[in-house]
Amino acid sequence: MEAAISAVLLEEDADDDLLLSCFLEDDSDIFRRREDEGCYSVLILRHLIDNETKFREYFRVSTEIFDTILGFVKEDITRSQCNRVKRPISAEQKLCLTLRFMATGESFRSLAFQFRICPSWVSIIIKETLQSICSKMLNSSIPSPDQDVLKRSYIGFHRKWNYPNCCGSIDGKHIRIIKPEHSGSLFYNYKDYFSVVLLALVDDNYKFLAIDVGSYGKEGDAGIFAKSVLGQRLSEGTFRFPEPAILPGTDTLMPHVILGDKAFQLTSSVMRPYPRAQSKCDEEKAIYNYRHCRARRTCENAFGILCQYFRVFFTAIAIKPDTVDLLVIASCIIHNHLRSARIPCPGEEEDRNVCLPTENMIPMARQGRNSTHLAYSIRDKFKNYFCSQEGQVSWQLYHVRKTS
Repeated sequence: MEAAISAVLLEEDADDDLLLSCFLEDDSDIFRRREDEGCYSVLILRHLIDNETKFREYFRVSTEIFDTILGFVKEDITRSQCNRVKRPISAEQKLCLTLRFMATGESFRSLAFQFRICPSWVSIIIKETLQSICSKMLNSSIPSPDQDVLKRSYIGFHRKWNYPNCCGSIDGKHIRIIKPEHSGSLFYNYKDYFSVVLLALVDDNYKFLAIDVGSYGKEGDAGIFAKSVLGQRLSEGTFRFPEPAILPGTDTLMPHVILGDKAFQLTSSVMRPYPRAQSKCDEEKAIYNYRHCRARRTCENAFGILCQYFRVFFTAIAIKPDTVDLLVIASCIIHNHLRSARIPCPGEEEDRNVCLPTENMIPMARQGRNSTHLAYSIRDKFKNYFCSQEGQVSWQLYHVRKTS
């Protein structure tokens, strides 16, 4: 019997019947005492549920957002009592377990001891809950960006970040994972570790407008962006930007754009900064780069805030790739709810710049590609506007000269 139990504990996705039989035959009764000694009964119900501050520190979400998520997923993750399962794990406990994993990145074995749940059931519960969050909340939390959403975003970019006609910033990050079995070098990236890629379009308030998750770590940014839904819509011209608008204080009609870093190709709808060699020799290009990067850092900040909310991204994630995809999507969904509720990271001030993990979340690799004459022309017009009396900000020249 002990050998059977050991096999179950090492197998992440074992058969449900085998798990149940081993669970019922366990003589140690450590899991049988879940309702008396488990973390949910002892800590959460007795101490955290009535203490909003401590609840947020433990789960990284407020009680209100916890109840919102539970309302979406409860039907999917609730199991009825039957002859074989007299005391099924409640939906509340399953959501608590999942959020605690996202908040800390603890191992399934560690969570099993805390919640008094078999480690293999921990794996199944977390995957089941993440699936439910993604299927039930994705369309409402990260809807396909329409003109109204993009219009609110470009108004925010103009007011907060001094970049008119900008609808969002885009970036991709490698998220470190443990090497999946039999995967070869598919997930092996240019920084010499294994990863999956999160590609995200972010608005002025650090909320995710669109995400693409699950590309192999070995893939370059060009291939990832080109095959993503967002990249395809931009290349086909079906991404519905607001109508071109006149730059404030001028009569120059300009299209709306999104901002990327040097990993992205310069196009008529995606702006990237001037090469470093050019900006060092040309002050106007350096000013443009400053204004561009100042607005584009919303994407970097969004990734940093995401990691501060969910510390699982500070570790090498030791779950299967398809579950990692669910984890990343669910984290982005909850992140948007937290931003909408204006809830800052625990221990962080609102809108304070937070740093990404230096090893577990890195930018995509730079790759050179040819751009069109129209794309160069649009960027030059933005540059000329930022250097003009109508478009300049008082501190830009000081910042450029200080950092040169």
